[in-house]
Formats: sequence, C-alpha cells, structure tokens
Amino acid sequence: MNKKIITGIIVVIILALIGAGVYFFYFKKPSTGTPVGSAFPGEGLPVTSTVDGGGIDTGTEGETFVPGGSTPLPRLYELHKLPVAGTGFSEIRNKKGVVTNTVARYIERGVGHIYETQIATYVESRIVNETRSRLSEALWGNNGKSVVVRYFDDNIGAIKTRILNNIGTPVADEFLSTEELFLPDFIPFMAVAEDGADKIFYLQNSGVTSAGYVSTFKDTEVSNIFASSFTEWLPQFPNQKLVTLTTKPSSDVPGYLFFLDTKTKVLSKVLSGINGLTTLTSRDGNRVLYAEIRNGAPELMTYDIANKEMRSLSPQTLPEKCVWGTKEATVVYCAVPQSLPTADYPDQWYQGLLSFSDDIWKIDTKTGIAEKILTPSELNVSSLDIINPVLSLDDTYLLFMNKVTGTPWVFRIAPDAPSVPQEATITVSTPTPLAAPATSVTEGMQKVR
Repeated sequence: MNKKIITGIIVVIILALIGAGVYFFYFKKPSTGTPVGSAFPGEGLPVTSTVDGGGIDTGTEGETFVPGGSTPLPRLYELHKLPVAGTGFSEIRNKKGVVTNTVARYIERGVGHIYETQIATYVESRIVNETRSRLSEALWGNNGKSVVVRYFDDNIGAIKTRILNNIGTPVADEFLSTEELFLPDFIPFMAVAEDGADKIFYLQNSGVTSAGYVSTFKDTEVSNIFASSFTEWLPQFPNQKLVTLTTKPSSDVPGYLFFLDTKTKVLSKVLSGINGLTTLTSRDGNRVLYAEIRNGAPELMTYDIANKEMRSLSPQTLPEKCVWGTKEATVVYCAVPQSLPTADYPDQWYQGLLSFSDDIWKIDTKTGIAEKILTPSELNVSSLDIINPVLSLDDTYLLFMNKVTGTPWVFRIAPDAPSVPQEATITVSTPTPLAAPATSVTEGMQKVR
C-alpha cells in the first residue's frame, strides 16, 4: 500500500481519537450535583455549580467530625446529602417551658422520606418512610409535628397540596405513619403561622379574582377572610392575627404591601410604589424588612410601623434571605451576598439565572448596627447561596437550605459549642429578654448610612 495512503489513514485515526477525547472531556462530564429546579411558582431553576459541601469542618487538630462521636460539633454543618423540599425545627419543652431537646426536620424532594437530626449531636435518622415523589415545596408548622407538601402534577397541570400530620417522636426502630389531608388544587401560594399557632393561610385564584382562606393543619374551621380582583400576591403569616400580602415583585414595577387582620378582615396599606418590593414582617407585626431596587441593586430597608419611620441598612441583600429573631424582636439574621453581579433584581435570582456566595450577618434594625457572624470559607465551605432560613426559639441555631444544591445546613450562632444539650426558657406570648449577645466575628461592624 502506498506510504502516503498509510500515513493519511494514521493521521485521520489520530485526529478522530483527539476529537473524541475533546468531546468526552468537555461535553460528557458527569454532573457534580443533583438538579433541584422545577417550574414551581416562585421557585427558579438553580444554577448548576460545584460547591464544597458535606458539612466539612475538621474541628480541632484536623479531626474529621463523626456525628455522635467525641469530636466537637462543627458550627456549620450539612445535615443531608440530597436535596430537600423544606426544613423546620421541632423543640420539646418540659412543664416549665424549658427546651430540653431540639431537632431539625426535613423532607427529601426525590422520594419524600422525612428525616430528623438531633442538634445536640448531629445524629440523623429517618422517621417517616412513606414515599411521595417530586416534592417542590414543604412548609413546616405546628412545632415540627405537621408539614404541608406541594408538587406539580404534569398529568392535569395542577399544583397539588397535602398536609401531613402526626409527625411526633418516633419509637426506636419504628417509622411513623402520617395522617394525610388534601387541600384544594391550584393553590398558587400559601403560608403557615410563624408564632406556632395551628393555622395555615392559602390563596385561590378563579379567573381574574383571588380569595384567601385560613385553615388549621387538620383542615377544620376553614374561613374566607380575603377577596381581591388582583391575583398576584405573596403571603406571609407572622402570627395568627396577621397576614401580610405583597404584590409579586419585578425590578421596574412598583410594589405594594398590605396587612390583613385575620379577625376583622380589614385590609390596610403599609408600603406602596416601591420598585422590586419584597418584604419580611416581624412576628409581632411591628416592623417590616424590605428591599427596594435602586440603581440596579437591592437596597435593604426597615420600616417601623408605629413610628412610621424608614431606615436604610448597610448590607445589600433580599428579605427572603433573612429571618427575624425570636428573643430579640428588632434583630434579623441575613444571608448577604459577598458580591452582587449586574442583573435584574429580584427577577433573575428568582428564575435561577444567577447565584450568590453568601456571608451571614446579624443586623439590629433599631440601631442600624450590622455585624458579620459567618464567612463560610473560614469553616472550610467554599460557597453557600442561602434560602429559607429558620431560627430556633432561643436564637441559637440557624437552619437553612443551599439554593444551588438544595441540601439543608445548620449554623450555630454562638461561637462556643454547648457542653450539654441547649436549654432555654421560652415564653410564647412575651419574648424573653436577651442577655448580652454573643458574637463570633467583629469584622464588618458598621453603622447604617
């Protein structure tokens, strides 16, 4: 055979092998995470990203942490390796109101199994083995004994909503059996009472009108307390006497916030004409944390209802990444992006077109003092885009989800690990005064502009 022909064949084979190698290297890389996106209302498609996780915190002298072992508890810890639909605390109190045990509870997106982790040890156990696939959202309430689960049914194009009750303390080596109740289909948005009351608020749209209902977790005593010709509402349920309704936000559209009295059904306008408005009302209803889009970025603000005073706060973030304190009524804990890329806020973040790398800040909305208390990289975690933060009743632990991976995490606010399970006296009706606050990082202490 002609040497030129042989040489040509060899060159073609080599080029083909190189091309195949390039194709598999660049286009066939295995996924580094579980996709958690869905077309669920208000929930964007998360940005695919590689995030160092696994609750990595080597503790002292480089020791690897093992739940239930002798290694000190890490301050920042990933509770579960798979995406979850929602998280919540369950806190057991004795007859004197002292918290004797705190657990974090969460339900998997994929198969719907329910897990709990003992906060005192970080030991995880599966407590409900019932299968419910493709869950998109889970709202915990009733002190962790009930959870509302939601998913999209492709067959009929409807949002399905179920209430799972009887999630108590499991007996050793036995799974719990839940009581499942059905709520109406096509509920666009809903909220559970944040003060521990056995109450749920949900919206139903019919044509060009919207109606709001209050129910219990047992789906009893359903009452219609709201009607509107406008259908694009985002509800919050700070306490059983108050529902807040914020118009769905967009960066260049003026937004409005209304307070709805659940007893009198009176609707009162609180904020109006604010571009890209998103809000978070304190449990006592006395203050509103909100964001206004200015110069293409969210400006974090607080509004004192009684004094009708607005205050600008230093960190730039969205109220959805914050949670109000329980013992300190004027304090919020916020996930604050280390940098804000140019984007249409909050639209593109909702849509999952961008992702943040967050620090956690403690902000006193009364004094305007803001203090950074967590930089994840300092605890061997590269990046967290924090959503759905939940605070324990004693303001000691912060539970949240990483938007990129969908996994649940816990952060201990106090820098020192407790030597025994945390105990705190809780008064539901009147918040207990707080002693001098413990802080971990003094960097970033600054006053409001």
